[in-house]
Amino acid sequence: FFIDEVLDESELGVTNFQTTHQVLDDGETHQLKISANFEDETQSFVYSYITNPQTPTVPLPAGLNDGINYHADSVSATLVLVAPNKSNVFVLGDFNNWTLDKDFIMNKDNDRFWLKIDDLEKGKEYIFQYLVDGNIRIGDPYAEKVSSPYDDAQIIEENRYPGLLPYPAEFASHEASFLQTSQPQFTWEAQDYVRPKKEDLVIYELLIRDFTDLRTFQAVIDKLDYLESLGVNAIELLPVMEFEGNISWGYNPSFMFAVDKFYGTENKLRELIDEAHKRGMAIILDIVLNHVFGRSPLVRLDNDPPYGAPTLENVWLNRVPKHDFNVGNDFNHESDYTKQYVDDVVTYWIENYNIDGYRFDLSKGFTQTNTLGNIGLWNQYDASRVALLKRMADVIWETDPDNYVMLEHFADNNEERELANYGMMLWGNMHGAYINAARGQTVPLDWAYHKSRGWNDTHLIAYMESHDEERTLWELKKTSNDPLDYQIQRLALNSVFFFMIPGPKMLWQFGEFGYDEELNNDRLGIKPTRWEYLEVPTRKRLFDLYSSMIKLKTRTSYLNDENFEWEAGGTTKYMWFDNPDVKISVVGNFSNETRRVTGRFINTGTWHDYFSRDEIIVSNTGHELNLKPGEFRIFTSQAIDNYLDNGYEYVLGIDSKIAHDIDLYPNPANREINIGINNPGTWVEEVFITDLNGKRVYFSNDRFYGNMNLDITSLEQGMYIITLVYKDGVTNKRLIKN
Repeated sequence: FFIDEVLDESELGVTNFQTTHQVLDDGETHQLKISANFEDETQSFVYSYITNPQTPTVPLPAGLNDGINYHADSVSATLVLVAPNKSNVFVLGDFNNWTLDKDFIMNKDNDRFWLKIDDLEKGKEYIFQYLVDGNIRIGDPYAEKVSSPYDDAQIIEENRYPGLLPYPAEFASHEASFLQTSQPQFTWEAQDYVRPKKEDLVIYELLIRDFTDLRTFQAVIDKLDYLESLGVNAIELLPVMEFEGNISWGYNPSFMFAVDKFYGTENKLRELIDEAHKRGMAIILDIVLNHVFGRSPLVRLDNDPPYGAPTLENVWLNRVPKHDFNVGNDFNHESDYTKQYVDDVVTYWIENYNIDGYRFDLSKGFTQTNTLGNIGLWNQYDASRVALLKRMADVIWETDPDNYVMLEHFADNNEERELANYGMMLWGNMHGAYINAARGQTVPLDWAYHKSRGWNDTHLIAYMESHDEERTLWELKKTSNDPLDYQIQRLALNSVFFFMIPGPKMLWQFGEFGYDEELNNDRLGIKPTRWEYLEVPTRKRLFDLYSSMIKLKTRTSYLNDENFEWEAGGTTKYMWFDNPDVKISVVGNFSNETRRVTGRFINTGTWHDYFSRDEIIVSNTGHELNLKPGEFRIFTSQAIDNYLDNGYEYVLGIDSKIAHDIDLYPNPANREINIGINNPGTWVEEVFITDLNGKRVYFSNDRFYGNMNLDITSLEQGMYIITLVYKDGVTNKRLIKN
């Protein structure tokens, strides 16, 4: 037993130890140490104390920011901590052997405590904490790297953050912070990157945890070629700031300046951003500033210990949330302390990670208007909330004038319109509408278009799916027994009447190949990736269609808002683009039955099928077409690239019945084709062939099974659809006549 490093020899050799120490009340720091030996192992417990420590009052040197300030000499750093209503703060860490030392009591300047740490080893990592008023241990709220007693063991075991120092459990409790001078610098290579225009954005919402089984930044880097082939020009990463636990969506943040180490290192995130920029893709960070969770120093400085609600003295957080949708601890956005913290956070990620924009989670909560218990009131126009969001956006744009500011808002349209007209972009949830449209219901889609909401600019980010809703295909499977081909066809129809609407769009990862796992059976749990779905021809066709539509949107100017009109209300929906160069006419059958529909062509003459590239002659603008359930047609006044590498591979409509597998060969054919039925005993009741205008050019009701030879010499060269009708279903196949 040692008192101030003086050994008490009377306690040597004992196996049980108990003592009483008389506190030395002299204003000095004292240390008690117990050491125990067992065989070759020694363990020690160290306790330091000081009575009535005197905090020096010293002005904060100019030019210092809150958090860790590194100096040019690379061997010193100044720590600055905002801690209102606190008396004293000591710094404990590797650099002082985690002991209470008068040389490491922080100076005070009003609400800020500060201390310069000297004699650091250049490039060496140190772990440290603040001891506030003798009983609160916290990491630095501005720390760029966090040492966690709860999460780091798994990260080290799985080598998710190479070289990570273990948490100093012998000395610390709760989260601690890293400090390192001369940190390895990242060299940015994407010097010629040009950020996509707002109206051209197609955003891929991505959760690193569930995007691959590896769940790392590197795994996303390895998949960037896939995303480029899909055609998206922006990636929205669900929160990557340090969150509680390792298996999370990230909406439970604790340290807003630190990268969560479960996904990889800080420079690996920078590499992901740089590699995306090389491909012309923007990186948007989903960020949580409505609330913060209990491990955060902003909570623990003033809260009911250990992880209870903030006290009334907390200058950043409300003790009771102001709205019903809050989780964690609700920020007081009217507080000047919160405003400064928000400003520092949003500036930091732009300046240090070259991010292109933010998607602000639960932005409708950025208010001190108390609507708890009244969700309807929370949804109404809130002038104070509008002012707060404009103030925050101005700070972002002062740092980066073209940075995207995106809100998950869902408030009164008058409020959303004002924010959109100010330059912000807002999420537009069209999930329910598109599900019902896929079911064949009469549902308008007009709210997916900014002008339908009375907005001036294309600042509406519409989406059919997001991380918060069940998958469309899962919903379809839940309510119908239609075959997969038919349900995928309904998704395809939706996507055409989604991506072609002018304005930015968002898709949730894997929607491009018909992901269909349930969300709410384990809402926050890990979901399987299902990359194998791309090997299923039906799902691969959906991917190809998504890619074609996205590239038509992002690589051309044909989907021009100024030249756009549509009819989005009935079960037959139309779109037109009356461009000066290439005119586009689109029609889709959203009903559950085959229909003969009247086209809406802008002018007569020769039109080109976007997918097949076949020509049709339109003698009147009301040219009629036969459309199967879920069938759509895109016609252009000139032949344009459809961005399909394998030519025309898309099925134009499938009846909502069982489709039997057939062989059709040769295909393309010149004189004769052979139809082979792969289901023994299945009788074909009818066979007919239609051209791409829906005109029937062949019909037979001679029943057969097995094989049938069909003479097609009378058909003109071109593309056709051959249909086989059975008692229990229908099969459609593409036929090319040479």
